This record gives sequence, C-alpha cells and structure tokens, in this order.
Amino acid sequence: MLTIVAELFQKMPTFKPTIPYFKSDGTARVIIRMTHKRESRPIRTDIYVTKGDLTRTGNVKSEYIQGKINDLLGQYRKTIMELGLKVNAMSSDEVISVLTMAKAEGIDFIEFGRGVAEKLKKQGRTGNASNILTALNSLIRFTGDEHLPINNITAKFLGEYESWLRTVPVKQTDTPVKGRAISLYTGIFRKLINMAKVEFNDEDHGVIKVRVSPFVKYKVPVVQETKKRALSIDQIRSIRDLEIGEKDIRMNLARDCFMLSFYLVGMNAADLYTCSELKGNMITYYRQKTATRRKDRAMMQIRIEPEAQALVEKYRDKTGSRVFRFYKKYGTSNNFNSALNKGLKQVGAAVGIPDLTFYAARHSWATIAVNDCEIDKYLVHEALNHVDDVMRVTDIYVARDFSRIWEANIKLIQIL
Repeated sequence: MLTIVAELFQKMPTFKPTIPYFKSDGTARVIIRMTHKRESRPIRTDIYVTKGDLTRTGNVKSEYIQGKINDLLGQYRKTIMELGLKVNAMSSDEVISVLTMAKAEGIDFIEFGRGVAEKLKKQGRTGNASNILTALNSLIRFTGDEHLPINNITAKFLGEYESWLRTVPVKQTDTPVKGRAISLYTGIFRKLINMAKVEFNDEDHGVIKVRVSPFVKYKVPVVQETKKRALSIDQIRSIRDLEIGEKDIRMNLARDCFMLSFYLVGMNAADLYTCSELKGNMITYYRQKTATRRKDRAMMQIRIEPEAQALVEKYRDKTGSRVFRFYKKYGTSNNFNSALNKGLKQVGAAVGIPDLTFYAARHSWATIAVNDCEIDKYLVHEALNHVDDVMRVTDIYVARDFSRIWEANIKLIQIL
C-alpha cells in the first residue's frame, strides 16, 4: 500500500504559480504552471496582481492574493488525489481539462456581468453599463438569488425566463416588460456569455470552463420596427412657439432643450450634458454613445446659429467647466434625459403630440433634412455622426469637412 502511495506522489503533477507579463493597464494574470510527465502546461487563473503586490524578487507579498493562490492550488491537489492512479494514464491536457471543469461552477454570471458594467462605467459608457445592470437585476428577480453559476444558463432556462418576463409586472410600472426589453436583456446575456468564454476558456489547451451555448437553441426575440418618431415642420414650430409659464420649470427646460437639440443637428441629451469645448460660436464634442469605439472618438463640431444662441446663453455654464450647466442640477446624464422626457410629455400634451420624447428632435432633424430640404442621405448620415463600415477605410484618408453639415443645418432652421 505504501508503495502505491509513493508511486502516486512521484508521478503526481506539480504546480507552480508564475507571473509571465504585465498588461498595459499595469495588471498581470497569475498563471499556474503545471508539470506532468515532463510536460509543462499553463493554467490561466482569475487572479490578478499589480507590481505593488510583488516583492523586488517577484514573489507575492499580498497575504490576500497569496491566500487565493494557495486555495486554488489546494483545490487542484485535492482533485488530483481524487483521480488516484488514473492520473498516470492521462495526458497533460486531459489533466488540465479535469482541473478546470472542477472549477467551472465557480464562475458567477451575476458577478461577472457586474464586473463588465463597472469597466464600461470607467470608460464613460454609462448607458451600456446601466443596461447590463438592469438586465442582471431582472435575472435576480427571476431566480431570487444574487448568484447564478454561468453553466446554469441553458436554452431551457432562458425560455422560462422569457415566459416569466412576459407575465410578471415590473415594480415601477406594475405591467410586464415589452418585447424590446426582452430582446435587450437576452441579447445582453448572449454578449456576456461570449465575453466569459473569451475570458475563461482556452480551447487550444482544452480548458472549457464555460460549457453552455444556450443561444444555439434559444433565439433572442426579434423586435418589430419601432414607430417612427419624426415630427413635421409644423409640429416642430408648435413646440418652439409654445408659451409656458415661468413656474413650469420642467416644461420650459424640456421645450428649450428639445429645440436646442434640433438647432445643434440632433445633439442628444448625454452630449448636451457632458460637452465641454466651446470656442466662439463653435461647440466641439465627442459623441458619448460611440466615442470609445472609434479612433476619432466620434468627434463632432457644430456651429451655433443665431436661432440657438439665446438658448446656449440661457443654459451656459459660467464656470467654463462644461458648455452647459445641466450637470449642476442632475447627477447623471440619465437623470437629465429622464427629466427631459417627463417634461416633454407635458409639452406634447399641450401641443397635441402624444408620447413626445427627446429623441424625436434628432430623428426629426434627419427626416426633415432628407424629405423637405432634399439634403443628401450620406450627408445626413455624417451629420448624425454614424459610422459607415463601407466608407471606414476611405474616412482614414479624407479629413472631415463640417462646413457642409453647417450649411445643411441652416437650410433646416430657415424653413421653420
């Protein structure tokens, strides 16, 4: 018996934690180097260190991190002991597969999703982060648990979740969510699972921690095309000319910002809230929605026309920190946008436009430009700061000429 145990320990895989390199953000992933049958294989962990966590000789000095490493090594050795002599007949890749499978259930989908949302917040993509957190909160309501093993998210699970969404009232409205929300939430889950596979799986070495592929069978519901929100020229005029009492602060703000957006080529609420560059009659901003996904940071330059000047001055930030002072009253751009849409419901009721939203200013600018001012669709596309994948390479060589957009904007303003 002692001979068998001794033989097992002699041929048992050995493990050594290593830190091969640091990324540009100053962090490094701890890699466990496993040696089995004279072959060495890396095992990626979920443990990260900074240079401050290490001694000058490269050893881990953080007790917390060292504890996590020791716990992981303990789990690996326990799994090897449970395999017994079978480990001698296994290849290095097979051993790694068993080790990582044993930890697969440890990947918490909720925790992972919150981590992604936090990274997006730091990048300034607060809207995307908010959508992820809302979707995860919905999932928590469905399961009744703050934790969810990622491999529990099967096609059947998603089907049951969708059925639940269609019947259970949302707390705020006391009505079930609509198709768009279902599509948004499940689409977010699909993206998070794919991100987790990139993060945790290593197909080259047989490491498959995220085993599920629920979207092979479960299909994200297709959302029907939304109702067009463009307004006519007369409707834009009615909003502009609406007389509102001084005490109706929210209505005044909503009406003013709606017209400000229209005058500034459909500038959205997040950009009105965050823009900070004003020189003379020129506003330069970087579109929040796409700035992190484009090399030019989605830069836009808009000339302030005389019709917009009074509104710009009315809400201008005198400190110069930003162009407008909306940030002083509203803690986030989402809060600002929510206040505008609440005020616009009142404005819409007053002028006979039901369900008026702030986005209608942007949509209306584009529609009136094409249909009433006969402005080229590509120019409108450029004015809205969209990306054309077909023209992406050409755009690298051609400097943007914003003056064409300014001239188009004058045409729209003049017909009001």
